[in-house]
Amino acid sequence: MSAALRPSLWRRLGNSWRSRSKSLSTVDVTPEGVAATQRRRTIEVRWSDIVRIDCGTRDTITMDVFFVVLHTASVRVTIDELADGFRVFENAMFEHWPQLREHWVALQCGPLHQPQYETLWQR
Repeated sequence: MSAALRPSLWRRLGNSWRSRSKSLSTVDVTPEGVAATQRRRTIEVRWSDIVRIDCGTRDTITMDVFFVVLHTASVRVTIDELADGFRVFENAMFEHWPQLREHWVALQCGPLHQPQYETLWQR
């Protein structure tokens, strides 16, 4: 028996609020790594320090938001597709880890209103 998916309204409201509060974020790519800025706080991550890359989608009321989580030994940085500079960051990720592209795009094009989270690469 297959029931139609009915996403939780409370979850979607919470995700919408979180996405709106982070809307002033930026991501800058350098030859050494990434600098992500949210609410005037900048976290720099070197490419060589990344030990795990997770991706997923967050279900909000109006749209699904794709995001990436970069893990190092000491910090975890979340960058969503609404951040200024995300497409440049995305291309840099594919240059450093070409094997990510297939799963990355599959998550972006996945079913609507179904939150997803997946580890795409781990050292």
